[in-house]
Amino acid sequence: MHVVRFADAPEYAAPGHVDMSMVRLQGREAGPSADLWMGVSVIAPGGGTTLTSSPQEKMYVVLEGTVELSNGRTDVSLGKWDSCRIDGGENRRLSNRTNAPAVVLLVMPLPAEERISTQKQKTGGENR
Repeated sequence: MHVVRFADAPEYAAPGHVDMSMVRLQGREAGPSADLWMGVSVIAPGGGTTLTSSPQEKMYVVLEGTVELSNGRTDVSLGKWDSCRIDGGENRRLSNRTNAPAVVLLVMPLPAEERISTQKQKTGGENR
């Protein structure tokens, strides 16, 4: 078991994220994980991400507020407890067009090279 208290979650930065504060809840610098990581983003009014993609799929859950999400073809408005999956390679842009902060949970798989590295650490050598 690995517990991370929200107050102790490490902050991180990501390119193309504007007026957002982000913390890692599990995985990477927040603790061990073989396959994925989780983070929470607080998006200030007017803040959000640029329209970009990554090789890994992403899963978002809005915890507070309203977030506009676009893949460049379709725009949707997500409210509290709404979720969305973005496929690997699919563009995505998150925007907070309201006057109140929005809070989003993000879950992403680790890139393949990080999963391999973690598996090697567990087994003490090459993957089997």
